[in-house]
Amino acid sequence: MNRILGFLLFVTFWALLARIINSSTILPTPVDVGRIFIDMLKDPIFYKNLISTISKGFMASTLILVLGIPLGMIIGFSRTIYSIFKPFITILQSVPVISWLAFAVFMWGIGWKGPVFISTMSLLPIVVINTASGIANIDSELVEMAKIYNVAKRKIIIHIYIGSIVPFILASMEVVLGNVWKTILVTEYLCGDHGIGVMIAWARSYIDTPQIFALTLVAVFLAIAMEYLSKLITRRLVKKWKVY
Repeated sequence: MNRILGFLLFVTFWALLARIINSSTILPTPVDVGRIFIDMLKDPIFYKNLISTISKGFMASTLILVLGIPLGMIIGFSRTIYSIFKPFITILQSVPVISWLAFAVFMWGIGWKGPVFISTMSLLPIVVINTASGIANIDSELVEMAKIYNVAKRKIIIHIYIGSIVPFILASMEVVLGNVWKTILVTEYLCGDHGIGVMIAWARSYIDTPQIFALTLVAVFLAIAMEYLSKLITRRLVKKWKVY
């Protein structure tokens, strides 16, 4: 109920502000945007671009998690390796998107590879650092105590090692699934050939502000849906892990 009330207040404020500005080029009304949004849902080209964006997002997310978790585990198991690679990962994390963009354009030109590569490189360090921190924070005394009491290796791995990094991995998943879409849209806008970001770029070229707002709504709905999906996945993974 509170969320519905908040949404209605937001739309009301938007409508009042649009009426005050009185320029659809600067701020279109919710009615204008809603009309464009409904028309857009009837256009097959929109769905082609939506599928393109979603596929890039899932591709980048998979790469980030598949590469980031093992790398983080390898780095985290050795304090020496962790201290060697930590500055490199920090530098990697600090590289701006525009620099990755220049590299991707020179390497592959316009297409799907650029958005996937840039999103992967932008978010990969977060997963690596989180996983490595989880491994590095494992209580060695607890491991030794488990060995003294002859606790089975399987239980040590599941309840101590995996148990220590699960919260870090799940936090990484939520961050990745919540933010990868923003990076994908920006990079599509700059170097994509298909996708919602490309549609926004075309709408900007034609100074079609209502279309930009309608596409922004699509991006917001997509981000909310992915956030809900990430929370659903993390809850199920936690529940499944607790069974063991």
